[in-house]
Amino acid sequence: MSGSRSQVLNQAGSPIASVIVPAYREEEFIEATLAGIVEEFRSAKLSLEVIVVVDIVAGDSTASHIRKVANAYPEIRLIERHGRRGVGDAIRTGIREAKGHVVIPVMGDQSERPSDIVRLVKKAGCCDVVFTNRFMHGRPAGYPVVKYVTNRCCNVAAMLLFHIPYSDITNAFKAYKRELLNRVDLSSNGFEIFLEMPIRVMMLNMLETAEIETGHIVRKKRAPKLSVIREGWRYARVLVLLRLRLTRKESEEKAR
Repeated sequence: MSGSRSQVLNQAGSPIASVIVPAYREEEFIEATLAGIVEEFRSAKLSLEVIVVVDIVAGDSTASHIRKVANAYPEIRLIERHGRRGVGDAIRTGIREAKGHVVIPVMGDQSERPSDIVRLVKKAGCCDVVFTNRFMHGRPAGYPVVKYVTNRCCNVAAMLLFHIPYSDITNAFKAYKRELLNRVDLSSNGFEIFLEMPIRVMMLNMLETAEIETGHIVRKKRAPKLSVIREGWRYARVLVLLRLRLTRKESEEKAR
């Protein structure tokens, strides 16, 4: 374990990055996820805060695991809520609490490499939004075929409907300038928030964007959180509602 915290701060004295981790039944991987992120940032001499928003339900020990690792790493801040309130609500809560210049949602199951999170932060120094791409070399090992096909179809639809030049729009793992997220009104409660976020931000126009290739590790979990059947209609709803909003916006701009 590294002996001291990073001292690299932004001009306001706040952390460079706010990593937001929604947590619900993440006992298996949460400690390693959080420790790995902090250690990587310390090695890179970049400051951060890790905001972990946990939904506490009966029989789930996730919060106790987070408290344990937070005792060793003061960069970690735990926000506890009782009952399952959803990943979308957790992300919105994290954004409201964030103090970093850059905001990065990260899953609690070690599916992202800590080194990729650091790369995102560095790239965000010259961009408003940095997209990631897990699929430049096809389907990652262990990624379910049905989920992969559905994902690719959803991303193609998002690219065509919103003219976004990146092909992994649904990936939660991106870097956003915090002030941009504060300008949009996010409303999704489920995993579809990770589609809503980039589309709403890109609708602000005139942004500097980029994309980096990242790895993606598929974890075998006792209780998978995302179901294509259960969540698919929510993604479709986001696409339809935001496309209607964009059409109205384009019509208003033409009428001026």
